Amino acid sequence: MKVEIKVEELIEPIINELGFELEYVEFVKEGSNNVLRVVIDKEGEGLWVDDCEKVSRAIEDTVDKNIEQEYVLEVSSPGLERQLKTVKLYKKYTGREIHVKLFKKQDDLKEFEAVIKSVDEEEKSIVVDTQDGKEVKLFIKDITNAYTTYDFNAALKGNTDNVNLNKLNKFNKNN
Repeated sequence: MKVEIKVEELIEPIINELGFELEYVEFVKEGSNNVLRVVIDKEGEGLWVDDCEKVSRAIEDTVDKNIEQEYVLEVSSPGLERQLKTVKLYKKYTGREIHVKLFKKQDDLKEFEAVIKSVDEEEKSIVVDTQDGKEVKLFIKDITNAYTTYDFNAALKGNTDNVNLNKLNKFNKNN
């Protein structure tokens, strides 16, 4: 069993009990270090550094008992532009605009923005509406990278219709 899957099964209940949601787990080699990256979220609220520390402390013993090699544990927020690494995340962000990069061209598309229209969990595919109005079916295995997009220009220009400025100021506890 892959390290990520094993760890995810063990820590997700702990994270949920603390009031957070597990976005994804990845175990990657960065330089000479193995990094276990645990990305968490809190629905409707921003995350604080203290939240990440709280989750890190709650899961570290469980993780230590189940990973044999040396590693660095990193618990973090998904950020404003969220990586889509699992079918669960594509489903969570259905209706949102995403940036997609494919391994190879499909329907004259290689790298583009689109809105997730639907997700087929069994088939592990998504249907997106592209900016030029095309509806395209993509298999998740054919996507090299995908993430939600955030309109920073709208936030900077003061168009706050769909922008939660509190999230932009989430590291300033006085706001």
